[in-house]
Amino acid sequence: MKKILIIPSLFLMFMIGSFSLFAGNELVEGYIFDGDNAVSNVMVRTSVKNKTSKTNKKGYFKIKGISTQKDTIFIGVTNREVLEIPLLGANIINVRMAEDTVFIQREKVIQSSPSYGGTFVTREALEKTGETNLLKAIALKVPGVEYVQGNLLIRGIKSFHMNNAPLYILDGVETSQVPYLTVMEVESVEVLKDASTSMFGVKGSNGVVIINRKK
Repeated sequence: MKKILIIPSLFLMFMIGSFSLFAGNELVEGYIFDGDNAVSNVMVRTSVKNKTSKTNKKGYFKIKGISTQKDTIFIGVTNREVLEIPLLGANIINVRMAEDTVFIQREKVIQSSPSYGGTFVTREALEKTGETNLLKAIALKVPGVEYVQGNLLIRGIKSFHMNNAPLYILDGVETSQVPYLTVMEVESVEVLKDASTSMFGVKGSNGVVIINRKK
């Protein structure tokens, strides 16, 4: 019997804005690993509507149309054992098996849908620019955005002595590092400027670039 260790819930981000979250119509997703290796073809099932999914070659699974407040998911991590994990409001469940212990991490990410009120660009639209570098493609597609020395300028050069780079949010996590990604690695991008950045406070004063990578 494997020991199960629940890692305390990690609330990555709360966005106050134009999101609409309906109970029973939510998404849960996550990754399953055995040590450092992704586990594919693992069955994941929900308790309320008996929805199912299987992990892909990266260990990733996704189930739509459930209630994260009421649902429990069952994960068949081996042929003999099934993990029973109440969601408790979390919409990301990551599982890592290590010898006789199973580590489970719950995370909760609330994102606006379909956007935060900025300029939303799909991967397909970025591909049409003919540019493979993600940041260059964004600059070509979004009016008022410039690509300068490996970074984006959303509000121009406000100061010659301070950082003029925007705030980047990569898969729901804020980062100060410039994301070096290709267009093919992302699902969508949203660029915020003007009033739509107010929810980020001073960190968003140079604009915000929200990048969602492909799963």
